[in-house]
Amino acid sequence: MSEMLAIEQRPGSAHAQPWILDAHGRRLEGRDHDRRLSELRAGLTQHPGVLTAQADAAFEQVRQTVSALHERDYLEALMRVRSGEPVLMERFAAPGMAPDTPVSAGVAAVAYEGVRTAITAARRILDGSHYAYALCRPPGHHAGPGWLGGYCYLNNAAAAVQTLREGGVGPIGILDLDIHYPNGTAAIAALMSDTSLHSLHASPVANSPTGTVEPLSSRERLVAFAEAPSEASYLAAAAASIDEIAQSAAVLVLSLGYDTVRGDPHGCWTFSPAIFAEIGRLLADSQLPVCVVQEGGYDLDTLAACSHAFATGLLGGRDE
Repeated sequence: MSEMLAIEQRPGSAHAQPWILDAHGRRLEGRDHDRRLSELRAGLTQHPGVLTAQADAAFEQVRQTVSALHERDYLEALMRVRSGEPVLMERFAAPGMAPDTPVSAGVAAVAYEGVRTAITAARRILDGSHYAYALCRPPGHHAGPGWLGGYCYLNNAAAAVQTLREGGVGPIGILDLDIHYPNGTAAIAALMSDTSLHSLHASPVANSPTGTVEPLSSRERLVAFAEAPSEASYLAAAAASIDEIAQSAAVLVLSLGYDTVRGDPHGCWTFSPAIFAEIGRLLADSQLPVCVVQEGGYDLDTLAACSHAFATGLLGGRDE
């Protein structure tokens, strides 16, 4: 039986996302909080092949990594936030989009802890682990070089990629299986000549002013589903992306969202948690080292089932 190391975010970072704006500018209850990580951990650790460790990357490495990925004025603006009262930073909305994600001192601090967690997971891959899972929050794939949005402030997946690249590993393939298009990751990955990005997402694209997106480089592959796909068609598309990544990449960074399941408050598809066992099996069959970075997934009642199914498929064992 294979093993996977789950990297847990450091305690003391319990500041929850207070609210988020919908497409009409209305406040919705924030769904990103520590219970998400508790549910995901519970599902993962049901599998005997999952071991746990705490994020331990030094803050200087966190600072250097985010400085390599994000623009200086954006990072300085985040660091200047001192109030606990959440405010919108309109200047740093994603290109063409209205601001939707407020910033407070506590939430910004949690975002840095998310990056620390992703860096630690990538370092474990460099140290020889075949599978590592960054149990981090908030998600990061909508955070671009100089913008935030969709709960995302700093790009955790890009931080994992940057850590692997600095460790001498490459090429690297990113596979984003969140229901939403990773506009932030795409913008950052386009600047990394040794990194490819595959995204399977819903269309129209909610975080694009036109509802559509085009690849930002020849290394970006997009699979957009105009209607909710069947599990079979989605898995076929995932298999094709994994196969293509495996042909050239030395490591796969998986931006994993569980917001494709039925009942997710930020999703619109109806997958069962069991689909993640099939995704895990596809990844295992690729034989690539995999660094998983947590993205979306907000239905607290299904998260443990999703993460347990994923671990079972990736590591082997019986579905429960």
